[in-house]
Amino acid sequence: MENLTHSLIGAAFAELALPASATTAQRRTFFTAGVIAANLPDADLVYTQITAPPIGYLLHHRGHTHTLVGLVGLAVLIGAVCLAPRIRQTLQNVHERFVSLIAVSLLSHILLDSWNSYGVHPFYPLDSKWYYGDAIFIVEPWFWLFLGVAATMNSQGRVSRIALGVLFAVASFMFAWTGFVPVAAIVLLVVVAVVVAWLVRRWSPRRRSGAALAGVALYVAMMFVVKQMVRGWVVGQAAHSVELVDIILSPQAANPLCWTAIGITKDEQAGEYVLSRAVVSVTPMAGCGMKTTQHVEVTETLRQSLVTLRGLDRTDCRVSAWLQFGRAPALSADAIGDYRYGGISRGNFTFMELTPPGTAPSCPKRLTHWGKPRADLLVH
Repeated sequence: MENLTHSLIGAAFAELALPASATTAQRRTFFTAGVIAANLPDADLVYTQITAPPIGYLLHHRGHTHTLVGLVGLAVLIGAVCLAPRIRQTLQNVHERFVSLIAVSLLSHILLDSWNSYGVHPFYPLDSKWYYGDAIFIVEPWFWLFLGVAATMNSQGRVSRIALGVLFAVASFMFAWTGFVPVAAIVLLVVVAVVVAWLVRRWSPRRRSGAALAGVALYVAMMFVVKQMVRGWVVGQAAHSVELVDIILSPQAANPLCWTAIGITKDEQAGEYVLSRAVVSVTPMAGCGMKTTQHVEVTETLRQSLVTLRGLDRTDCRVSAWLQFGRAPALSADAIGDYRYGGISRGNFTFMELTPPGTAPSCPKRLTHWGKPRADLLVH
């Protein structure tokens, strides 16, 4: 998930962790620590350049700091900072609550990141496999509604409340202006936010934060149920004469009724694998820009050579490293890109030019050892 949602989650946990008798200094420390801990796994962005792009970003972001072992290291780092005399004095009598806050906030980062189609591998080095939730878009404005209303109303000062309100208004406007989120969805979000704010106006900060987290949990649970329905429709559309390798799902931002699906099938006899992009509508009333009233509408099909992919994995160390990330590898004569993010185009952050024929590849350094998502395509 993006960092605004991570921050709001950390703030909600901080409100729940604080004792009723908390001092102003303790509130400040808890909220600062909760927000930092909820975002800290993304500190891996600092060192992605240790490996040449784009592989450095693909392998090191959501890398070691997004594993359970990595979280232990981050917790130790936070603990070392908290040894400072002033912080230690502030945390007297609330130490156990603070430790719980740090642990839950750190874990929440991996949990939230596991919900989308980007993936995480939390159990490395015991298990290098990627895990994908395929149920939540990487930016979800409904989370901002649940958590943002609570955070804004729980703010102690008028200036901070206004600042948070302006932040959410600007973010909503930007997403509507760029077309990332439909204007109708933004209007609905604003109306619901006003109603929710009115309903919880007399609640305690702790109750508001708890309700916000419960709202997020219910929304996520609903999306996983809808995901199973969507997956069933996509599977029903797949050809039975070929092997279905994977189905990658992602809902639209702020619209749980419209989904994007990528089906990956393999045909060993033909020596190819096929990437098919489709739009899926939960109900015809949702629109979703479809030309038919069916649940699934295929919009693009890309046929790829299994021989070429396997040959590049064996002979090109750059491609082999890239395949530690690529879940939907799309190839052209001179490039590779992940079909999840648009395919083979320079605007795709996964885009990588192939080593020219007859040239020895310059092997990237300081690689990771994640499992290859498409190992099922790389072996006969």
